[in-house]
Amino acid sequence: MRYHSVASSSGSSPAANSGKHFTIAYVPGATGVSFYDTLVAGMRTQARKLGMTVLYQGSPDFAPSAQTPVVDAMCSRHPSALVVSPTDPKAMAPAIDTCLNAGIPVITVDTALANPAKLTSQISTDNIQGGKVAAAYIGQQLHGKGQIAVLSLSPTATTQVDRVQGLENALKASYPGIKVVTLQYTAQPVTSSQTVVRSILAAHPGIKAIFGAAEPNAEGAAAALAADGLTGKVLVVGFDASPTEVALLKKGQVSALVAQQAGTEGADAAQFAYDKLTGKSSAIQASVQLPDVLLTKSNVSEPSFAKYAYIP
Repeated sequence: MRYHSVASSSGSSPAANSGKHFTIAYVPGATGVSFYDTLVAGMRTQARKLGMTVLYQGSPDFAPSAQTPVVDAMCSRHPSALVVSPTDPKAMAPAIDTCLNAGIPVITVDTALANPAKLTSQISTDNIQGGKVAAAYIGQQLHGKGQIAVLSLSPTATTQVDRVQGLENALKASYPGIKVVTLQYTAQPVTSSQTVVRSILAAHPGIKAIFGAAEPNAEGAAAALAADGLTGKVLVVGFDASPTEVALLKKGQVSALVAQQAGTEGADAAQFAYDKLTGKSSAIQASVQLPDVLLTKSNVSEPSFAKYAYIP
């Protein structure tokens, strides 16, 4: 496990200087998501330093059925390496195996596979830790008592499972007076989370906080509370730091955000791909987890915290 970036410039375009040009294909969990846009920006920056090119293609739907044909299409182009954020740890294995069987090294970022044995590396944030950070904030703000709701994109995607598990385990251990009364899974659109939250509030009017395990969850929750005149009466703690989430945080419509080091994940993936392709496998770490940072209205504008905000 590692808590710092290995990505660094090894000189001026070393791949180009060696007479080889490498191409990385990146397939995100979904397009139109600030986290993935920030991740690929970090990947491209590091790739340029190493003389490589990044191809970026995905689907707007966070689902294996939508992601599989994109991975298949990318593999058919036979890139030098594939970087992918699997939408399901098991369902995406066959498509990724197709790339591996074609001799294409594969690195996962953000989400992971159930069996990573054939992967070059798997890079992610420390999602368990992120869930614990959210639990600590909620526990302190609610003084250890109350009902909360949890929203997540997927019941199987590794990041989502770990964030919810981290939250629930930390609440049970440190704040047993706080109860998760409902866990709901939403689709990718923000409007889906908004609809789900309004239904939750109708069924559980005593809820004091909502935890959203991904950026559309927090954005949708804030919109639902605003529509019902409940802004400030129910805490919203989200994951990620999209421009919309950060704006909502500054307005007080979101209480706190657990931000990932998205750009660093992408930069590390580019570096490891280069190391794999140039025979420097000893420099690659099989598993990387980066720590999360809690953003609040009081610290989000400070340079040391503002740097974690995702790109527009």
